[in-house]
Amino acid sequence: MRLDRRRAEWLLGRVTAKVVVARALAEAYPGPWTPEAIDIPSEPSGRPYARLAPDAAPMVGFAPGNRLPVSVSISHTEGHALCAASPWRAPLGGRPQRVGIDLGRVEPRSRAFLDTFFTEEECAWLLAAVARERDIRANLIWCAKEAVLKVLGLGLTVDTHQLNCRPVPGDAAKWPLVPGDATWRPFIAACAPTVAPDCASIRGVWRTFPGLVAALAADEAAISAEP
Repeated sequence: MRLDRRRAEWLLGRVTAKVVVARALAEAYPGPWTPEAIDIPSEPSGRPYARLAPDAAPMVGFAPGNRLPVSVSISHTEGHALCAASPWRAPLGGRPQRVGIDLGRVEPRSRAFLDTFFTEEECAWLLAAVARERDIRANLIWCAKEAVLKVLGLGLTVDTHQLNCRPVPGDAAKWPLVPGDATWRPFIAACAPTVAPDCASIRGVWRTFPGLVAALAADEAAISAEP
């Protein structure tokens, strides 16, 4: 990382993740978990994971250096970081549950961007909003797609038209959003079989922060999140 800003945001993301992972582990494995006892390295794919730090004391049956049974996702932008963590429960399809989170700036999205990355239904929903809310909706959809693709372990390697992200039915009456609305609102992502053969849809939540939006998705609902 040659840019100071990138290094600072990366470090902020790791510090945030340590705090959230410690809280999530304490819910499933009671003990004096501290951020200092946790490392957040990355797999070769770039996905972060948690382990007990090599120089930490053994914790609740885990040896120093052991991978910890918790899924982690990190996002950072504009000097802010957001992390999600969830302890593993019964494996889903032979793998642990996954979480995905994404944080993004509210910025204008051109019609060319919408046509390239969004479905017709997504475009219709965001263009139905008043002008000042369209940018919020567009960036909520984009963050939701990124969060869902993190859950699926795909990242931006697939055609994003294969995901259709919208508010859950019945939530429309709560719109429009205002910048900095502190409510996490539910969304659902319909997934094409080409990207998720065993999962027709993934649920999540999204919200606004001042100047930012975020989306959180998971295999199941038991999630801890910390801005």
